[in-house]
Amino acid sequence: MAYPFPRFANTPQTPQYIQGIESPSTNIPRSPKSRSSVSQKRYVALLFFVIAILLWLVNPFSRQPKETDKIPFSHDDIDDYLVHFEGHQDCGLTSASLNTPITKPQHHDKTNPLPYCRNRAALLEALSGGGRHGFDAPFFPAGCHYRWYTTAEICMILDRFDAVVFIGDGMLQNVYSAFNMLLRENVALGGLKQWNLKDDERSSCHCDNQLMRPECLGQSITSSAEVRENDGGSSHRSPYYCDRTPHTFLSIGGSPAPSSLHSTFTNLLSISPDSYKPVPVIHSLSLSTSLSWPLATASMDEWLSLADASTRNVPFLWVGPTAAGHLKPPGMILSQGNNALWHYTVEMSKEARAREIDALGMYNLTLQASSWDGSGYGMRVGLVQAMMVINWLSRLEST
Repeated sequence: MAYPFPRFANTPQTPQYIQGIESPSTNIPRSPKSRSSVSQKRYVALLFFVIAILLWLVNPFSRQPKETDKIPFSHDDIDDYLVHFEGHQDCGLTSASLNTPITKPQHHDKTNPLPYCRNRAALLEALSGGGRHGFDAPFFPAGCHYRWYTTAEICMILDRFDAVVFIGDGMLQNVYSAFNMLLRENVALGGLKQWNLKDDERSSCHCDNQLMRPECLGQSITSSAEVRENDGGSSHRSPYYCDRTPHTFLSIGGSPAPSSLHSTFTNLLSISPDSYKPVPVIHSLSLSTSLSWPLATASMDEWLSLADASTRNVPFLWVGPTAAGHLKPPGMILSQGNNALWHYTVEMSKEARAREIDALGMYNLTLQASSWDGSGYGMRVGLVQAMMVINWLSRLEST
């Protein structure tokens, strides 16, 4: 056992000398340069110490990098982010059913004040690897948390880009529809062209049905320009909270895509050719191709080549497919069941990263979520998917 040092230690005593007899130290002649040389050595040592500290501070490998959000974030506690959204009561939707808020830590940590993901890579890994603590329970990411942004904060995120482009099939269309619900603050019909709907359609296509019924999916919004041009004349207006950054959805079912979509994409990239702002692309392809690996990789290369030809800064996000719901028809289990979907998710994520494309998985998000047909999901999934994409956008550089 180790013991502490005693309070009174035996310290060496200074020898006493008899008067008239010199101390041995007094017989040694002191060099006039000795004091200056000692001071000089101390100065050099101090200088080296200061230089070492400075090099440690500027060295990017000396500490764990921390990638913060690119916009101001309010840490005020909000009971329900959706309380002012149109239709939230009729649809029985609250933010607590979508997202479990995190509590502030008792001990303040300057390096990570709240357990949010430190960088984009950690964010994508947490979102892809999360899950639910029970069937239809709120989704919870793995390892670190993502943010549930207010509409004003979403607008600040979008202001950092010249445009945002969604390219994909039916699954990504639902994500884009939910993206519009957030920007229009309308969960009742915010994903649809409500100016085209008849009264009976407004009743049959509201809430979850706007993402689930085939007759309603035909009225899904495909661009911000549609809302801008048509919503003003509607008797049931539902404008965007902000409309400064154009965004669009390009529907594809394979590769190559129609030349008309190529033209739309290149036109968006040429809006401000000299601008430093990026044009992010959210890309996905899955069930429309029966999970074809060659078509998925060909689609990645197709849109990457168009982006590279523009010389613009175009960051890509590949979004994997959702899991198969419990009502998936038995005849489709072999080709589109969870085993096939999981392998597709893993392999296409590898292909995306090999092309320096970020990858976001949706398999875990939907594995314990209700699906009306085994493939499509309602607002409780769609809104979380849209917020995941917004979190990715928030971590992108604006130059």
